[in-house]
Parts: sequence; structure tokens; C-alpha cells
Amino acid sequence: MNRSQPNWDDLRVFLALVETGSLSAAARQLGLSQPTVGRRVQALEAALDKRLFDRLPKGYLPTAAGEALLPMAASMGAAAEAIDRSRAVGDALAGTVRISAGSSMCRFICNRLASLLDGLPGLDLEIAASFQFTNLSRREADIAIRNRMPEQGDLVTQRVAQPAVAVYGSRRYVARHQVDLQPDRYGDWDWVGYDAAHEHLATARWLAEKLKGGRQRFRVATPPEKLYAIKGGGGLGLLSCYAADCEPELVRIGDPIPELRGETWMVVHQDLRQMPRIRTMVDRLTAMFRELAPLFDGQRPIA
Repeated sequence: MNRSQPNWDDLRVFLALVETGSLSAAARQLGLSQPTVGRRVQALEAALDKRLFDRLPKGYLPTAAGEALLPMAASMGAAAEAIDRSRAVGDALAGTVRISAGSSMCRFICNRLASLLDGLPGLDLEIAASFQFTNLSRREADIAIRNRMPEQGDLVTQRVAQPAVAVYGSRRYVARHQVDLQPDRYGDWDWVGYDAAHEHLATARWLAEKLKGGRQRFRVATPPEKLYAIKGGGGLGLLSCYAADCEPELVRIGDPIPELRGETWMVVHQDLRQMPRIRTMVDRLTAMFRELAPLFDGQRPIA
């Protein structure tokens, strides 16, 4: 046997491959190339003199040896991440803050970058749109903004908004079709809704119930796509007031819908919340949400 000490980077690759089940997905998660992931798995197997994965048509599955290694590698990973977080706490008010949010919220934040970074010349922002819960323990982001509160125990959360939702249409569409949105006439208009993959969303279920099996002429996958389709005259649709009331081409039809009011949570890992750059950006974002509370509440007029 020719065993050597396992490399921690190889163990990180092992954990990612167990989680994702494919070389390509693990490569995307780690920011590596697929061949590099394959080589590191082979190097780890050589170091341990054990086959850790069965290569099956449906993906990579851990062998008995891989299953035995998993809890030890996971413990090492958690320890390494904790060391990384504790080392970062002493950082100065400089560097990059990474924010993860849904696509509409990312667009909203990007429109307010000047105020968020005012007077902070050493600070950079990295903003990534994601509909999945970001793993803050693994430093996939520093701050996450999500529409529901995570259940992970080592996170600090605060509810920063309760976004209102209403029906909108383009001014041109509403004028041309003389829209009069009565409960018994929802089926008279064209609607922009979500595709089949997103039919579980509250807004999609609400609209399906109102249309009673009627037609949604346009279907999209994300809130920004829906907003653009409605602006383009595709029909009526449900939008968050904080996104739609800033669009002069759109007109709100009726009041916000109480049962569709959502929640917005800001989340940070408890080990990082006192890092100067993280704490400063959390404070700036909190102030932004507080100042713009009327916009999120759907109050009009909007300045």
C-alpha cells in the first residue's frame, strides 16, 4: 500500500461531490474545472488507498469507504470554516461584502448602490441572485436576503420588510383594453404568470384560483421576467409593489392583496456579524429598508 496524508482541498472536493453527485455540479459549487475535480478525487482515493465512489450512469455515489469518511470530512470542514470565520472577524472596514438575494431584490439593491457605499471607499459589494438558501456557514455569501426565515441555528436574522403585492398592467394595455378588474371578470384579460416549475408560489396559486382554469397567456420563470413582460404589454400580472411602483410605465389596478403580503429577512452568520465591513453593510441595508418601508408596504404616492 502507498498511503499518504490526505490534502484538505481534496477533502473539500470529496464533500462537494457527495453533496451534488456529479463532477460538473461539484465543479460549479467549488469554482473549479471538471477535470480538476476528477483529479482531486483520484488523488484522495490514492492517498487513502480506497475507492470512495461508485461511478454510475446517474452520477457518483459514495461507497462504504466513502460513507465512513463522510462524517470525519464534514467535521474537518466545519472546523476549517469556523477558523476562516474567526480569522475574518478582525478585518478592517475594507474588502468585499457578498450579498445573496432573489433576482428582484438584487435589482432593487443595485439601483441603490451609491447610497449603500457612500463614504466607504475601501468597501466593495458582490451581489448574486439566487433562489436557493445560501450556506452562510460555508461563506457562500456574507449576507443573505430571503423571503422566509431560515431554520439554521447559527444565523442571526431580522425581518426587514413585509412586501405588499398587487395587480399591475402597462398603462398602454390598461387604456387600450379599458381594464375594469372585477372579481367575475378576471378571465376577460390576458395574464402574465409563472411557468409550471413555479406553480407552487403563493401568487401563482392565487391567480389560478381567480382564473378558475382560465388562460394565462404568458408564463415566465422569474419576477424580473414577469415585470418586463407586463411592461411590454403582455397583460396583467401580480408584482411586488416595491418593484412595480418604481416603474412609470406600470399602473396598479386595485389595492394590495392582503393574503399575498410576504416577508423579507436579512440573515448573517453569528460569527461574522461583528466584522466591521459586515456590520456596516447590515446597518446600511437596515436603514435602507426602514427608510423605504412605505414603498414595501405599497403606500402611494411614492416619492
